[in-house]
This record gives sequence, C-alpha cells and structure tokens, in this order.
Amino acid sequence: MTASDHPHIEALIKDEGHVMIGAIQPVHNAAVAYDGKQAVAMLRYRPGESLTSILKRLDAAIATAQASGERVDEWNQPGAKWT
Repeated sequence: MTASDHPHIEALIKDEGHVMIGAIQPVHNAAVAYDGKQAVAMLRYRPGESLTSILKRLDAAIATAQASGERVDEWNQPGAKWT
C-alpha cells in the first residue's frame, strides 16, 4: 500500500486534517476523517473488515463528502449499535 492508494486521505492530511482509526468513543471500531474544522467521514468497521478495506472506504467517503458538501456518517444511522 502506498500513499497514492488513498489520494483523498493524503490530501486531507497535507491540508492539516487528520485521520483516526480504532476505538473512538463511543464507537469501538471506527475510522474518522477530520478536515481541521469538522468530521467529514465517520465510518464503522464492518464485521471481519480489514484495515486495508476501511482505508479504501474512508478514502472514498472523503471524496464523497468533498463532492457533496455533506459528511458521510455511519455512526448516527437508525438502528446503529455502538460497537
């Protein structure tokens, strides 16, 4: 895996944003992208999901959020469990 595999993550970090992966309370298995002002993507690991897979999804979610102007939020969905 190289940085170019995740161009939106790379650009976000270069523009003073950051990415967090792991336990981010109250979600135990999460990935979040923050642009320096707000969260642009808040994902939950899927059962059995690999780090490579969630990084790809996070990169795509950042692109979607930037294109639409709305964050991608898997945390606050109806019926979501906090694990």
